[in-house]
Amino acid sequence: MRNRLQTIWVVALHDTKGHVRSQRMLILAPLVIFILCAACWGLADSRIVPVGLSVHSPADVLFLSSTFVVFISTLSVVLLGFDSISKRRLTGELAIDLSQPMSRSDYAWSQLLGVWLAAMIPTTIGIIVGAALIHRQMGVWPEFGDISMFLISTGLLLWWYTCLQLLASSMARDVGASVTLGVGTWLFFVFLWLIPTLIVAQSMGVDVTDTTSMAFDQIQEKTDLFSPNGVYQLLMETQLASVNQPHLSSKSIWLSALIWFMAPTMAFLKRIEHMRP
Repeated sequence: MRNRLQTIWVVALHDTKGHVRSQRMLILAPLVIFILCAACWGLADSRIVPVGLSVHSPADVLFLSSTFVVFISTLSVVLLGFDSISKRRLTGELAIDLSQPMSRSDYAWSQLLGVWLAAMIPTTIGIIVGAALIHRQMGVWPEFGDISMFLISTGLLLWWYTCLQLLASSMARDVGASVTLGVGTWLFFVFLWLIPTLIVAQSMGVDVTDTTSMAFDQIQEKTDLFSPNGVYQLLMETQLASVNQPHLSSKSIWLSALIWFMAPTMAFLKRIEHMRP
């Protein structure tokens, strides 16, 4: 078991280095770090915070900054992993990789870890530097629990998107289809998820014109359990003041996060085990 885990880790690190040294990372890494740092710095300054947003503590700043993680860090996963499987399949590298003395499930784990680590490195740097900027602006460091939740929740979010993107890459017949599937999935969860929420709310007789009502909030939280971005935001909300915390119990939110971890991961593992290179 130890040798197996070591092999997975070695292969994953090799793939991570390949992603980190790629030309796309030269653009993505500075962009991710800059946007996250700028978000933490700007939202920690009451003179810059947009009207209507209340920021009273570093936890509030981290919660608002998580919105930028949803936009830029998840997109970096899509751009890093869109050709991880499809390109290897077209060039014949996948057939060579799968013929090595390494089980297909272990190979799948190494691919997931390789893309996830490459996306997580600049994101983690941005969050840590952003925490220092929050201290500079507010004179208070984010609490250890808040920054830990930010890192853990962000790590889970990027893992979910890594699984979805590599699953799309393994199903695509060419690189173009892989990009389309990955970006399409990203666009749906980032920009279009409100539409299913409105449909569900209207079907249950809730006034969809008043999105600030408690009834709409409760329905939105329940439908968000079916979205990786929604679960991520609910996890971040658990660190806010009691008045701003979700109506759902933390157990149900963490259970949904666990399901989001298991389902796409197992789907990708099964896909690699049964696919023909």
